[in-house]
Parts: sequence; C-alpha cells; structure tokens
Amino acid sequence: MPAAPLPENEAARLETLYSYEVLDSACEAAFDDIARLAARLTGRPIALVSLTDANRQWFKARHGLEAEEAPRDHAFCAHAILHPDQPMVIPDLRLDARFADNPLVAATPHLRSYAGVPLVNPEGFALGTLCVIDHAPRPTTPDELEVLGGLARSVSTALELRRAMHRMRDMALTDGLTGLPNRSALMAALDAVIQRRQAFTLLFIDLDGFKRVNDRLGHAAGDAVLLLVAQVLRAALRRGEVAARLGGDEFCILLPDTAGAKAMGEQLRVALAERMGQSGFAVTASIGAMGFAVPPASAEAALAAADTLMYAAKAAGKDRLRWADHQAAAADQQAG
Repeated sequence: MPAAPLPENEAARLETLYSYEVLDSACEAAFDDIARLAARLTGRPIALVSLTDANRQWFKARHGLEAEEAPRDHAFCAHAILHPDQPMVIPDLRLDARFADNPLVAATPHLRSYAGVPLVNPEGFALGTLCVIDHAPRPTTPDELEVLGGLARSVSTALELRRAMHRMRDMALTDGLTGLPNRSALMAALDAVIQRRQAFTLLFIDLDGFKRVNDRLGHAAGDAVLLLVAQVLRAALRRGEVAARLGGDEFCILLPDTAGAKAMGEQLRVALAERMGQSGFAVTASIGAMGFAVPPASAEAALAAADTLMYAAKAAGKDRLRWADHQAAAADQQAG
C-alpha cells in the first residue's frame, strides 16, 4: 500500500494547521452538525471533518465512526489534500491501486467508497477534508459534490472564526510593545500554579533610572529600554517559566520552583545592567524575589509580597536583589 506523498508545502501547511489550535480539541457543535448534515444529504453512513497532521489524520467531527484518528499512511484524505482545488472521488476503493490493500478497505471496517473535499484556508493550504464514506461501492453525483463543497466551505469558515478568536485572546494577553505576556496573562498563570498547589517563585523587577531616560531622551528611548529588557528576560527563560510586563517599567518572572531562584534573580540583575550599559542607558534593576514553598491565598497576594521585596531593594540603594521565603517572612512578622 503506497503512502501518499507529502505536499510540496508540507512544512508551511503543518505550521498553518497548528496555528488553529484545533488538534485534539473537544467536540464542538458547529463541526458535529456539519458532519451529520453531510452524511444525511449524501446518504452515506460515515462523514468526517478530518485534519491531516504530520503522522495521523485526526477527526474534529465524526458521524458513523468510533475512531478519533487514524495513521496518516492509511488516510484517504492524505491523498485528497494533494490537490486542494478539486474533490477526490473513489467509487470503489478496491479497484484503486492506492487503496486496494489499505487495512481500512481490506479488513474491518471494510470501507468501499470515498468522496472528500479539501478544507482550503485563505492562504491556500489544504488542512484536511470534509469526506463521506460508504461500506458499499457507489458513485458520487454532481449534486452531492456541490453539497459537500458548500459544507466544506462552512467548515473552513468555522475554522477561521476559531483562529480569529484565538488571535484576539492572544492579543488581549500580550503587551503591545514588548510582545511579552501582560499582567492579565501573568495573573492567569499564577492562578493556575496556585490551584495546582505547586511551589513557585516570583521575581518582581522594577527599573532604576527609567524615568530619567524618558525625561532626557524621550519616549522612543524609553521604549528601546523596555524592548532590551524583554530581550534579556526571554534569553534568561527556561522551560516552564513565564516573563511578563506588568506595565510601565515593571516586569515579573514566574518560576515553577524555589530552588535556584535567588541565583537566577542575581544573574538576571547583572545581565540587565550589562545590557543597558552596552546600549548606553544608565538603567539598572531592583528585584524582589519571593519564594512560595506553600502557595499563598491568591495571585494578588503573591504579587504584593514580591512587590514589597522589590521596594525593599530600592530602599537599600537600588540595583540589587532582595530574596525571602514567604513562610519564613510571615513567621517573622508574626513573631515581631
């Protein structure tokens, strides 16, 4: 059984498919209804909204089939996406050399006929197909192809709406200047860590000398400083860590542990001072690093605790880090 060749634009096609954030998502009525309607209007027992991933076809919606996915090497749709501008119709799969010995044809579920319309997005990539399948050989009429074409366009529209919603969500959670997550995104990440009862550390970063840059050199220079800070933070991040711009010249890093957090905060302070010096800006950073072996009551409480440490670093002379363990700090306050 020959596997379908890869489309010439396969790398870009897959990157585009992943941008929809749809693979392995939950069932959605908009897609399920289209699959049912495709089966009913064409008289086929099986209808699928099938998306072709790197190694599998995954069914966003399925009617008349229990499987949630199938190997790409077995997928009829992997052949259909090779020609985005036309449907693929196979009246009898056993008479087609590409599919005669396909396990889905030669064994259970003994599929015999197929008609699929590629799901083509606005950039021209075939993401998958809307297809109907039967256990018996049968032709597909022009009227049925017209129905499938219209329903495939509806699937593509639903996918575009989904992608637009994700983009709007990302924009709402992203700082417009630096591209870092914003305060809302950080608070959501903090809430998730607290709900998991996971130890973590917050590094609260406030720039020293930033107002002077804005006042003397203008806001364009201030924006350049903020972009440099974002670059330094991104370079310092490890897997599972989140850096965010809270607003103004305040930044925060969420570390999913307490081990090594103090050392990382100090390395970050030095890296920021060096980068600013190289760029000719008299800017440093005061950092408050609060470790939480036991999660606090809320994200707001965590942020406030780290913020207090940052102000202690400023009061002590700026360009320095103040570290504390939240439990120990709370115990000291009670003892005092």
